[in-house]
Amino acid sequence: MSSFLIHVQDRLKVCGPLSYKNMFGGHGIYSGSQIFAMIIKDHLYFRVGDSNRSEYEHAGMSPFTYPGKDGKLIRVSYWEVPEEVLEDDEDLIYWFRKSLAEANKASTLKKKTAPKKKVSKSRVSSSKKSVAKKKAARKKPSRPVAKKKPTVKRKAPAKKKTAKSRTSK
Repeated sequence: MSSFLIHVQDRLKVCGPLSYKNMFGGHGIYSGSQIFAMIIKDHLYFRVGDSNRSEYEHAGMSPFTYPGKDGKLIRVSYWEVPEEVLEDDEDLIYWFRKSLAEANKASTLKKKTAPKKKVSKSRVSSSKKSVAKKKAARKKPSRPVAKKKPTVKRKAPAKKKTAKSRTSK
């Protein structure tokens, strides 16, 4: 455990009970089940949105970025917390509450924009039928089945005229 992580844990005690989880090569910081902050490479980042972005910009802070697969920098909604905020209890609580509010707002928006798909009963029963058909098609017979030969109707051969029938005429 890094000394910076220990320092942040000690300072954030004024914000209430929090939990820390390893993630992204750093740590996620949770209030209940909501992630609102990250510690990456000995920097503390809080969740930022429309209500608190100007405070971070005014303090000269920038968002956390990382290089994407194509080489372009990816910007996320977590901005570095100024050192003077981390050292002042009142400021830290204020910034924590705003960050937690933004994190809650973001998770609420995600839930609203991704409605669960409803599946009708008829779809379920038809899908169960198709699964049963697929399973039946994959089953191998337990013993070989003899192939039936197709029945072909043949015409009876024409009768040959014999010598007797020719002479009687």
